[in-house]
Amino acid sequence: MEFRLPELGEGVTEGELIKWKVKEGDIVKDDQPICEVMTDKATIEIPSPFSGKIKQLVAKEGEIVKVHQLMVVAEVAGGSAAAAPAAHSAPAAPAPVTATAPAKAQTSNLNDVLASPATRRLAREKGIDLGAVAASGPHGRVLLQDVEQALSGGGATGGVAKSRTFSSGEVERTPIRGMRKKIAEKMRQSKDKAAHFTYVEEADATELVKLRAQAKAIAEKRGIKLTYLPFILKAMVAALRQHPRLNSTLDEASNEIITHHTYNISLSVQTEDGLTVPVVKHVEQKSIFELAREIADLVDRARKKKLVMEDFQGSTITLTNAGSIGGLFATPIINYPEVAILGFNKIFRKPVVITKGGKEKLVIRDWTYFSISMDHRILDGAEAAEFMKTFVSYIENPSLLLLESL
Repeated sequence: MEFRLPELGEGVTEGELIKWKVKEGDIVKDDQPICEVMTDKATIEIPSPFSGKIKQLVAKEGEIVKVHQLMVVAEVAGGSAAAAPAAHSAPAAPAPVTATAPAKAQTSNLNDVLASPATRRLAREKGIDLGAVAASGPHGRVLLQDVEQALSGGGATGGVAKSRTFSSGEVERTPIRGMRKKIAEKMRQSKDKAAHFTYVEEADATELVKLRAQAKAIAEKRGIKLTYLPFILKAMVAALRQHPRLNSTLDEASNEIITHHTYNISLSVQTEDGLTVPVVKHVEQKSIFELAREIADLVDRARKKKLVMEDFQGSTITLTNAGSIGGLFATPIINYPEVAILGFNKIFRKPVVITKGGKEKLVIRDWTYFSISMDHRILDGAEAAEFMKTFVSYIENPSLLLLESL
């Protein structure tokens, strides 16, 4: 029989064959994972729809495979090796193993070893040869805990060896493939299509810090981890309602701007494999605590690689958060075909001059910066400034969010 690549999700027409999990001559069972395919939205584990023997692996690792393209020729159990099933008989909902989104993943490759920059740094500092470390991550990726296990004497194959050193003038070549290839394509598409411009505004976050501290104590009693993100999401919705064009996507095929009145906000999440951007849906319908629970769930599933393709669908605008890492502000790249992306940066203490009763006074306040990138084909600088003015008013006076919910 012939097995062809099944439907991978709405609007997905192709994917990159990352890895075969079987080889020619193997006996496979029905629903056994046989390969991993990376799409624009996720890396998906494809199960076998038959029991039998693999006669030929037609597609090659690294190849871009179209939906319904021939993947495998097999001899099914019972000795029949004939007619190909109809394309629609292939499994339509394969199980996800690693979900990604158009974002900045951080994956490098040294001597064909897959590992994150943090993992490589630890190995370099401790004199660990990554090639000698037993990998437990997806696609043979060496994880941080693998290096830590090797340090304790339990994770290396062949002992702890010194990292490779490079002489002056030597170069290292790394193939652009897999996740990095997809990210490069999406970032290039965004830069080629959208006319980016970025607007930056500062905000006094003192009242927000106080409110979060008060709410955090209540949240902890309910078993909820409360960060600043639910407050930021609610402030975004309140401001977007007054500036709806920012909550839009562009349909270039029909030359139409689609303004959404549902607020589905993509949220960046840092994982071992880099940044992934699942969607928090219907933010306008959820409370601060409900959002906190959902964010915690998304973060947990992202880091355990249990996000599914539905977690990335329907986004209307994106929030990228680098505040936990540092930096004053950045110029984020639009999550095309959206028309805007907001950057939330670190909150820090600083001296500020305020005027009270006609007199100037130096005080210490909690301060932060927000940066928003927009598609200048659709939105103008004045709209960016007006939106940020409204948004910052909710950050500086978060009690106003209560009025928005009434």
